[in-house]
Amino acid sequence: LGPQFNTVLLNGRQIATDSGGREFNFDVLSADMISGANVYKSARANLQEGGIGATVNVTTHRPFDLPGLRFFASAKAMYENLSEQTRPSGSFLISNTFFDDRFGVLLSASRQEREVQINRIETAGWRPGQTISNRNDGVLFTNAFIPRNWDQVVDRQKRTRENANLVLQFAPNDDLSITLDGYRSRFEVDSLVASLASWFEPDRVGRASIDPQTRTLLNFTQGIGLHQGSGDPATDFVSHTRNSRDADNRGVGLNVEYNLSDQWSVRVDLSNTEAENDRAGRDRFNVVGMINNYQFDGSGTPTVTHDGFGGGALPDPSRARLHYNDKGNVFSQEDEIDEYKADFTFMPNIDIVREMKFGVYHQQREKRRFQIFGLQCQFCGYGTPAPSGAFNLRPLRMGNYFNVPGNFYTYDHDAYVRFVAEQGFPIVPRLLDNRYKIEEEVTSLYIDFTLSYAIGDMPLSVNVGTRYAETDIDVGAVQRFISDLIPIARDFTFFESILGPPTDFSKGSSYRNLLPSADVKLDVTDDMVLRFSLYKSLTRPTMSQLSPATLFGQFPQELTANGGNPALKPFESQNWDLSFEWYYGENSAVSVAVFNKEIGNFIATLTGPETFPMTDRSAADNFRCSTANSPLCAPGALENPTNPGVDVVATTEALNGSSEIYQVTRPQNGESAKVDGYEIAITHVFENGLGLIANATEVDSNARLGADTGRTFALEGIGDSQNLIVFYERDNWQLRLAYNNRERFLRQTGGGSGEPINTDEYGQWDISGSYDINENFTVFFEGINITEEPLTQTGRFANQIHSIEDNGARYAIGIRGNF
Repeated sequence: LGPQFNTVLLNGRQIATDSGGREFNFDVLSADMISGANVYKSARANLQEGGIGATVNVTTHRPFDLPGLRFFASAKAMYENLSEQTRPSGSFLISNTFFDDRFGVLLSASRQEREVQINRIETAGWRPGQTISNRNDGVLFTNAFIPRNWDQVVDRQKRTRENANLVLQFAPNDDLSITLDGYRSRFEVDSLVASLASWFEPDRVGRASIDPQTRTLLNFTQGIGLHQGSGDPATDFVSHTRNSRDADNRGVGLNVEYNLSDQWSVRVDLSNTEAENDRAGRDRFNVVGMINNYQFDGSGTPTVTHDGFGGGALPDPSRARLHYNDKGNVFSQEDEIDEYKADFTFMPNIDIVREMKFGVYHQQREKRRFQIFGLQCQFCGYGTPAPSGAFNLRPLRMGNYFNVPGNFYTYDHDAYVRFVAEQGFPIVPRLLDNRYKIEEEVTSLYIDFTLSYAIGDMPLSVNVGTRYAETDIDVGAVQRFISDLIPIARDFTFFESILGPPTDFSKGSSYRNLLPSADVKLDVTDDMVLRFSLYKSLTRPTMSQLSPATLFGQFPQELTANGGNPALKPFESQNWDLSFEWYYGENSAVSVAVFNKEIGNFIATLTGPETFPMTDRSAADNFRCSTANSPLCAPGALENPTNPGVDVVATTEALNGSSEIYQVTRPQNGESAKVDGYEIAITHVFENGLGLIANATEVDSNARLGADTGRTFALEGIGDSQNLIVFYERDNWQLRLAYNNRERFLRQTGGGSGEPINTDEYGQWDISGSYDINENFTVFFEGINITEEPLTQTGRFANQIHSIEDNGARYAIGIRGNF
């Protein structure tokens, strides 16, 4: 299942995240900090609830696990083949125990630098049900799919990740152990994106061809003078930093384990974690463009051919016009989790009952989001020439990547912003009234029993228990609802939303869940194990889905908005798993498992009409619209004689007191889904040190999307996978070649334009090796994605390419020391 269905713990604790969801961002954590990970595919009463897919507990190093004075260090250089840059990374760990190993201290730290280039071609989404037309020929097609846009993107990023971890342990006697630990992670991504962007409108399509089965436009032109109200097409040169990131993660925890007697023990854990992605008001988006004709060809790898961009030549830069500037169209996310838990273990003197566990868990979580935004659009509409030399408009020559032309203009974005400010129109970001805070409180109680018995010569172990969880949610938000829409001067693509006064409101919800579980293990022989699990599990809604705030779109052709739903209930799943394991050699094993999940209360993203009153239509004196296409036109609109085909509202009264119907996308409970499948795995090691690891998972679900555009419910993340690893470990040598493949799966039910986004099958080859120079030093190398496989995503149908992304290959060499 997808990441939202899996609970990731760090040393048994849930970790705050710098994104809008609950899922853990593994990129903030260096692999050098990790000592191991336990993956629980089946639930037990003593495991923290929240993962229908699995619970993953990542563990870090502890000084009591490394008695005495120990020192580890590594350094490596990594080469990125797309950026053609090499950058260093390094880490160290020092640990020591004192007073007969009764007190221990461990300190570890790491730093990684990378200069990354990502090449991508993409659309913001495929728009369904469109009428394709132009001014001269009228309607060409109806009920068609057309891409919202098509961009050729070069994303250059400087990434820096720093991790630090400090652990203190004290065991005054054999029955008491106290651990105090803290960590800090900083992950900064400075992204500079340059792209060649093409914007498509269904009412200015010239020549076109369509796939009759999927109703997808395969080839079409966008031409000057063909529009019916959406403006002339333009070749845009976009520069932005919206892919930047400034993640700060930190946490501290105290753990006490005490053996009260030979039969009783207790484990108490207290922790606090915080995460922040501080980007509000810091990122910018700039557009310079040229009014132009262009043609989209989606019959193979999608390509847009622009007039004047042939054979490596670029059009005269004097054609460039200013268009759009904003700053801060990215949210800051803040998250904080306080956890308190106590676990008790009782070992009764009863033959059948081997162990009893019970405990209590409490979590308080607060998730906040806010936005600082400023818009400068006095120069929108391509009416103002881009002054020569003012911001260094210059060619960006990428050659042919993805076999499409990669030459276009870029510029100094800072100089662009300064020039606009010098003209008297500075960008002034401000805190927007679309922020929210989610407070969630979870209290859980559990009890379970582990029973032992023997069926003949076969030992039988049974774990039965139940977990009870109470969840209370309070959501507070500040919202300014839309009160009017007015066009941005000289631009018929964007409309400015006039918002009403800020409104504070809050909503709350609560739910209770009982989660029983039973787990059976039968040792058929000394090397064969049969397991069966029956349990109920849940996954809580993604935190961002709980926000009641509504965000309104800016496009008059699509009156759309999206928002959350604080009344959401969790996914609930009834599950059973059955597996057989055969450990037929000292380091060899084979296993087969089947599984079934019946998920109820499924959260589906649905779109429906909602009416918003336009209370400020006095601002519409110069309101323009197209009577043929725009839903904003009102009775009384007259043709504008200075711009034939574009109408102007005759009177303000024609719009006062009216309302607009938006198609609003919100998450809702109610659907159900079934997931079943099997997995098979084998690990075999030969006597000469050669070995292999192979596994495959086949999974199916009755909740899949088809050709029906009215169906919006499906299970995200469901996909078959196969993995093969060949390795050699003998004497001082270690070599490893890995192939990991995931077949096509649904990534998102409601992506761009509310349409689904699918990820195509993706297979990646990695290689690594090392040589032990002596007992203290090891040299190593790594190769990641050595065949440079691109990642492809599509819309509802395979011929609707959503994006193709090339991350290139990475190679590293390094040395490790161990003392």
